[in-house]
Amino acid sequence: MTADLAAWQAELADRIQPMLEAAMLAAAGSRPDGEIAGIGISTDADATSVVAFANSRQNLDAMVADEPEFALDSKWHIGEWDLDVSGSGAPDPLEPLRAELVQAKPSADGSTGTAGFAVPGMQEFRHAVWGAIAAAMAASAAEGFFDRWPTAAHVFMPLDADVDEQQLADWSAPLNDAEGVAELRAFLQLD
Repeated sequence: MTADLAAWQAELADRIQPMLEAAMLAAAGSRPDGEIAGIGISTDADATSVVAFANSRQNLDAMVADEPEFALDSKWHIGEWDLDVSGSGAPDPLEPLRAELVQAKPSADGSTGTAGFAVPGMQEFRHAVWGAIAAAMAASAAEGFFDRWPTAAHVFMPLDADVDEQQLADWSAPLNDAEGVAELRAFLQLD
């Protein structure tokens, strides 16, 4: 990673932490904290569509009742969750971030986006964005943000992005307690 890209990643992480927190709170909506079984952030493969999701206890219980053999998948796979900011009626705190990332990403023809420096390529851009999100979420965890949902899965998971399972575990481990990390690693089939 170039020095410019690393600096941008660090600055982005600091700047987006409150946005990510606001978006996760909006995704959870007015549900009591105990009714949230999962909370987290996801992106698309380009790392430009950043979305907050939550999983209601009701949704988790229904999925586990239907397919108990996939209980870990139902709890940890953010793509199975039922709540996002669009259903909350609140403005989406991540809309400005998505617009910025679309403008900043390198284009397929090799030209650079508007990040203010040359981005070596799409892979480096994606990993810089994902690293910023993971760092921001880890900072939130260190500050106690996820403590309101002690039994919930806390996840950062790019979808359809061909990311190594160990990397997914590394990004989400700081957000969870030891029991949650063990479940996450079992879900990712790392242990």
